[in-house]
Amino acid sequence: MTVRRILAGAVALATSLVIGVLAFLLSPVAPAISGVVFALCALPVGIGLGWVVFVAPATTADITEDDVESRWLNSALSGTATDLVVVMGLSLTAVSITRVDLSPTLLLTSLLVVAFGSCTLRYALQRYRTLSA
Repeated sequence: MTVRRILAGAVALATSLVIGVLAFLLSPVAPAISGVVFALCALPVGIGLGWVVFVAPATTADITEDDVESRWLNSALSGTATDLVVVMGLSLTAVSITRVDLSPTLLLTSLLVVAFGSCTLRYALQRYRTLSA
């Protein structure tokens, strides 16, 4: 297991180094600062990549995907998709009728908030119904 973690760390450092060097070579202004910042920002991504490639297959082999929490989440996510379609349709209708010019950032952020809220609420309701029965 230690070897797998060392390999994951090596992948993280290599990913960070490659991204940092690319930022250094392609940055027109302050290449050294750009390289360091990009390398530091890429390090968590490299850690995740190394973990998924080397450590996760050895540590999660015995976990099954058919547990009650995954069923709750699947149910919540399927309901969230329906909620998003309804919200987008109603929003499109309202914006078309009123001819209001809204910022795309505001619209997309609102959709994310609705999606998170819907999924969280549906998951909590599923959990409450199952545990209270």
